[in-house]
Amino acid sequence: MTHDMDLNEAAARLESHIRAWRAEGLQVSDVLWSRDAGALAVQIESPSRQVQLTVELHGAGRARVFFLSAAEPVGERHRVSSLDAWSALLTQSVARASRVRLVQARLLTSTCTTGWLDWIHGELWLLPEGLLRIRSGLLTTLVNSGGSGLTTRDPYRLIAHDAETVLAAHPTNKVISFAGMGAARLHGGVTTSGLEVVMTDGTHHKLLWPSWDPARRLLRERLLPLLGARLTH
Repeated sequence: MTHDMDLNEAAARLESHIRAWRAEGLQVSDVLWSRDAGALAVQIESPSRQVQLTVELHGAGRARVFFLSAAEPVGERHRVSSLDAWSALLTQSVARASRVRLVQARLLTSTCTTGWLDWIHGELWLLPEGLLRIRSGLLTTLVNSGGSGLTTRDPYRLIAHDAETVLAAHPTNKVISFAGMGAARLHGGVTTSGLEVVMTDGTHHKLLWPSWDPARRLLRERLLPLLGARLTH
């Protein structure tokens, strides 16, 4: 279902945000319009931030948020159903831009759960400093029921990493730092493999995924040099 947005009203909302952001010291463009006036956008940056932010809104209620760096842009798609939702997206995006880091990450599996009672799949990412698990949803779980299709050749990609937003989005999302790992156990079976981690503060993490995904081997290669005898595999 699409939602027709009055872009003139959306632009008026955006202009009020622009005035507030400029008062905070951010460098903000005027409202930018496409040639056919079917979309609008704003660009926001600050010398203290790693990324430049661009937020676009199209008349059908489609919005895109871009985090830009010298490397390449990272884009996200959103649905906006009202002017209040548009304002909320603008506020959240600007707040996120102050925390976002663009990092090279590798998707280890898209069918990761956090235990036998967790039926909803999530993506498990290998980051330079740790692991990131992001819950996907029921529809993605059903689509992935036959396997994620990942191979050991799947490349790294640039992602917009914001740990605070990830952890706030759902209780089963996880950000597990390598530096905080006390001990870990990798295990594999005919159908299911997994990782159990005990952090130095006593926190426990459990991750499971289908054995046909390459996550176990890739994690062993990454964790063994870091943990040594503290890794059981």
